Amino acid sequence: MSTAETPQSIDPTQMADTERQTAGGKVLWHFTMSLDGFVAGPNHAMDWMTGISFRPGLVAEYAETTGAVLGGRDGLDAYPDVSAIYGGAWEGPVFVLTHHPDDAQPANGVTFLS
Repeated sequence: MSTAETPQSIDPTQMADTERQTAGGKVLWHFTMSLDGFVAGPNHAMDWMTGISFRPGLVAEYAETTGAVLGGRDGLDAYPDVSAIYGGAWEGPVFVLTHHPDDAQPANGVTFLS
């Protein structure tokens, strides 16, 4: 940026997730990480997410509009209960990326991809 340019400020209301979103045959991706760029702490701890707030109905909306979940092997090994996805509100296929599908613990609705 040259010294003549003034940085544009971002209106925080334009970034708010307040409207219903549907994929309509496209990929809808959502992801959570802390401000320092970490997704999980040591041993896959997600305790940094405690105390978060979001608009009412958002989890149900995600559950209704999600066609499949794509996750990693380490996450599945740490949290093998796929019935807990979206707090148990969602049921559907789970695809897990792994370099070692042969030694993965089979689970209903889970497909291992390498």
